[in-house]
Amino acid sequence: MQKDQIIECLVESLAYGGRGVARVDGRVVFVEGAVPGQKVRARLTKVKKRFAEAVLVDQVSPSPEAAEPFCRHFGECGGCLFQNLAYEAQLREKGTQVEETMRRIGGVEFAEVLPPVGSPRTRAYRNKMEFAFEGVGAGLALGLRVRGGKRVVDVPACGLMSDKAIEVVREAGEFCRESGAPSWSPKNRKGFWRHLVVRQSRTDERILVHLITSLEKEHYEAAAALGEYLVAEVGVDGFAHSTRKSAQELAFGERRILTLGLERLTERIKAGDRELRFNISADAFFQPNTDTAEILYAAALDFADLQGGERVLDLYCGAGGFGLALAGKAESVLGLEMVEAAVLDARRNAEANGLTNCEFKVVDLDGGPEQPVRLPKAEVVVCDPPRGGMSVPLVEALKRMAPERIVAVSCDPPALARDIALLGYEPVRLLAVDQFPHTAHVECVALLKRAEA
Repeated sequence: MQKDQIIECLVESLAYGGRGVARVDGRVVFVEGAVPGQKVRARLTKVKKRFAEAVLVDQVSPSPEAAEPFCRHFGECGGCLFQNLAYEAQLREKGTQVEETMRRIGGVEFAEVLPPVGSPRTRAYRNKMEFAFEGVGAGLALGLRVRGGKRVVDVPACGLMSDKAIEVVREAGEFCRESGAPSWSPKNRKGFWRHLVVRQSRTDERILVHLITSLEKEHYEAAAALGEYLVAEVGVDGFAHSTRKSAQELAFGERRILTLGLERLTERIKAGDRELRFNISADAFFQPNTDTAEILYAAALDFADLQGGERVLDLYCGAGGFGLALAGKAESVLGLEMVEAAVLDARRNAEANGLTNCEFKVVDLDGGPEQPVRLPKAEVVVCDPPRGGMSVPLVEALKRMAPERIVAVSCDPPALARDIALLGYEPVRLLAVDQFPHTAHVECVALLKRAEA
């Protein structure tokens, strides 16, 4: 094998991250763009002693589990990877990936691995999407990154949100093109338009748009005009304009400039035998798939096995989702979060649901050499950290506090595997939940118990 060689291979499975896995001459080959059961011709891009990497050139024969893509942008847009693979096969592969990742990276074996759970809806399932800007004038694009690259491609017919939500994106893109204001360039740190975040409530279908721009004040009037147009002419219920100074490419505002119409959406979610009401602001963290949020909350309730007398600690609590879901069965819930706006949302949500046994505080959970993380005593901990997983100081704090049970939720199986290995807790039960059909992402819920001395 050598670089740029064209090989023919049969793809056997999917690796975590979405590449097809084949075996050629005793070497594992990761093929970008291929799916299980597909026989392909691929060009080698990297050749190592034990593995090789390749990109799909063409298909020799289709997978028996092939599906017809439902979006005209599939293949160019990086929002979806597997519209050409039957959903049952996607779900099977994700379940296998999660279990193998725990074993390979964390060196842990769970006593029970539950069958993976799919999303009840595989189209228009998202309640929130983040879109990026690129270009200026007639060449301005508002959409998603291309597959495997950074260029932004317009997605006027994306199937991951409702038709109404995507209409908002189309109208916003056209308005921004006509404005003449340039998009933000991370390379030269100039330009104005950065991100457009569209949220839609499953409960009442209302839409909240969050525009994030640079600090170029000469274009603030264009941003205000966009908001007025979307609310008055397109039917958007609420609009917020925030600025972001940081060059880091996150769709998150740092300073609010303008708010029009509705400031928060309302979402209702079942959690066990009760229904919770959530008020979701423009910057709030909330599970992007409402249907699978209910599945995750149900799993957390089941795994926590609360008897009514436990103190629950909800780490990286966001707007309070998991803590509020557990509150009805717990003696008390304390949620800790680093983002002040999220803590304010969590407090509002507790009040809206009449949950008086909940408290939420702003706490730095990353800590550091000079500032160790200190945690109050709790019998049960639920933790849903950012993609990178728990900070090492937090892991050390959990080991010192030693709760009886930890319900670990993660959107990144490798990070979860590393955290479990560091915690040293007994891995009891594992569940994969497909929050994002047609993508490489998968959510995990793990039950960990304190090892008896």
